[in-house]
Amino acid sequence: DSAEAASLQAYADTVSGRPLMDAPPLPATIAGEKEAPAVGVTEWRLSNGVRVILKPTDFKNDEIIFTAYSPGGSSLVPDSEYIPAATATSIVEEGGLNGFDAITLQKMLMGKLVSVSPQIGELEEGLSGSSTPQDLETMFQLIYLYFTAPRVDSSAYLAYRSRILAYLKNRSSRPESAFEDTIEVTLSQHHPRRQPWTEQLFDRMDFRSSFNIYRDRFADASGFTFLIVGSVSPEKIRPYVLQYLGALPGLHRNERWKDVGVRPPKGVIEKSVRKGIEQKSQVQIVFTGPFAWSQENRYALNSLTSALEIRLREILREEKSGTYGVSVNGSAERDPVRQYSIRIGFSCSPERVEELSQSVFAEIGRFKQSGVEDSYLLKVKEEQRRERQTDLKRNGFWLSYLKFYYQNDEDPASILRYDSLVERLSSKILQDAARTCFDMNNYLDVVLYPRE
Repeated sequence: DSAEAASLQAYADTVSGRPLMDAPPLPATIAGEKEAPAVGVTEWRLSNGVRVILKPTDFKNDEIIFTAYSPGGSSLVPDSEYIPAATATSIVEEGGLNGFDAITLQKMLMGKLVSVSPQIGELEEGLSGSSTPQDLETMFQLIYLYFTAPRVDSSAYLAYRSRILAYLKNRSSRPESAFEDTIEVTLSQHHPRRQPWTEQLFDRMDFRSSFNIYRDRFADASGFTFLIVGSVSPEKIRPYVLQYLGALPGLHRNERWKDVGVRPPKGVIEKSVRKGIEQKSQVQIVFTGPFAWSQENRYALNSLTSALEIRLREILREEKSGTYGVSVNGSAERDPVRQYSIRIGFSCSPERVEELSQSVFAEIGRFKQSGVEDSYLLKVKEEQRRERQTDLKRNGFWLSYLKFYYQNDEDPASILRYDSLVERLSSKILQDAARTCFDMNNYLDVVLYPRE
């Protein structure tokens, strides 16, 4: 009766009438400018130390994407604060910006195709995002606010904690989680920064520590490089770059990342994980070692893993009918130490693990002994040429490759050498790479079995 007699008003969704920023910051100036005409890149050095790399394209008339990075990351905090550092950007995104909570911010951006997200990795901090030409200024405003006006929200933090806790409880019940954790913990030799996320580790979260770490990592923009690719001209974007990126704080701390000491183990390590009841096994074989850093060696590593994946797919799936698929992934890194990693993974029935694993090692031995047959070499080259033709017309490709070359202090025009690398690829090059990378006295072999 009281409900029927009550005077009720319909819910009215309100959006703040305030703009994202009360007033634009004072613009900076360009301290230096140069061109890289071979790849169509313009580089600006701003008066506050920020570096901007711009590549205009005409691949998509409504897409502008960017990424930004600065050396440092979570490596500059002690191990005891690693969890607050790892969760810092998520907590800031949950809190909102410039006095607006995250929900209000989302409503204010309704109808705009724009996104900006901060990240703190192990060796760098940065941002990434996208916009259309119409929403370009909003993107730059969000970048500016993530540096200068992050917002802390204890209620949003508690909700975030609840979601993480629910995720961890569900994750611990998955057999695959125990398998993946065993691989990562073993590869890091139980380094404290590579421990599996558990409810006990989760207790180290602290939103005040996270917020302070975030503010420190984004306190100095002078070490940042911004790479912007897409449908925009230097004339159109220059005012926004000067106004918003040029006004970012520049403390000129000249920071570098710190080597926290994560290293793979030496020798042959074999481990079995028994978890779950499904009659299915997963196998992961990981080779690691020192790497001679060069474009040629990186290309040889990627070509080797492509050839081996094609061959193992034929053997394990088509000839032996032992698995639905097999993956072979290779990567190399320069920092903190120059090293490579090759991961070979497949799933199969438990009783066929040994048979199929032996086939993998037999094919590796054949690559080392006899090289790669011409038929596989041709398949690799054809696939690489086809992918490159598509990649050269994608903004995402140019953004990731330009970041890689600038971050590693290499000439971005080296991108254009790719066709000549493909042309020169030979069985001998892949054989040499196989002999270098597949050290049979140094690998990790982990198998997931159902619980007995």
